[in-house]
Amino acid sequence: MKTNLRKNSGIAIVVAVFFAFCMLILFVAMMFRQSSTSLHNQLSIDERQAFFAARAAMQHFLLKAKLFPTELYDAVEISQGKNPLCAFAEFEGSTEDGQPAFEPMANRSDLYVRVRPERELDINQQPKYFYYPLPGKDAFIRLGSYHNPDYRYLAPGLAKSEPEDRYTKPAPPPASANAEKYLAYYIRDCSNMLMDGARMQPGLEVVISPEVKNINEWDAATKDGYPYTMSYKVTDVKIQSIKGLRKYGEEAIEVSVEGAVKNFQGKLIPQTQKRVQRITRTGAVD
Repeated sequence: MKTNLRKNSGIAIVVAVFFAFCMLILFVAMMFRQSSTSLHNQLSIDERQAFFAARAAMQHFLLKAKLFPTELYDAVEISQGKNPLCAFAEFEGSTEDGQPAFEPMANRSDLYVRVRPERELDINQQPKYFYYPLPGKDAFIRLGSYHNPDYRYLAPGLAKSEPEDRYTKPAPPPASANAEKYLAYYIRDCSNMLMDGARMQPGLEVVISPEVKNINEWDAATKDGYPYTMSYKVTDVKIQSIKGLRKYGEEAIEVSVEGAVKNFQGKLIPQTQKRVQRITRTGAVD
């Protein structure tokens, strides 16, 4: 009898120990899963905050472009070495019904004049404008001077020898001209960060509060500052080519921006975005 009791007691102890061991494994797994889920959620929140930081940079730039379109257009043109007051528009080579819109001049077969939908004549009934056919395109560009294409550009010697680029794409301006400085100054304040040690947009700065020790304890009603540091800036503006972009006073640019957040642990999470945008010069002269 006593032997059976001892045997049952031993089995009960083994079962209890095994059950406790299983519960311990389950508890450790739940704790690990909770920690992993919490970390994943925190990373997702930080990445989303960084996404909106980059979006803030883009919206800041687009707002300035809307308020100052001519200044942006001029800065982009100057950065290429182009004269922003010169028309780089391309004109369709055919009318809507498929007829040629231009015909070559009698004494200069490499130059054309418009004949459809109507002739362009001055007060002396002579051709008012001269056009040059763009190689590889059913399009023409209007010339102010067919003797010197450099009038389109900011300095002499920038016109290329290749016919397809001679009137539309200048050679890079010399480094001494510092042609990109106007564009650099234009995007300079599209940021809430320090630029060359200067505070460009103090009212837009988002700096983490020194009281933040744990993001779960943050209370906007009782604490000053922000639960994280958020920063953004425009990193680059490049010329982009868009098919069918032929109007005078238009350019296409690719805008690159960067946003970042720094959480209470000091970890920096960056995010980048790009967008192709048309820009238009207002008050353009013909």
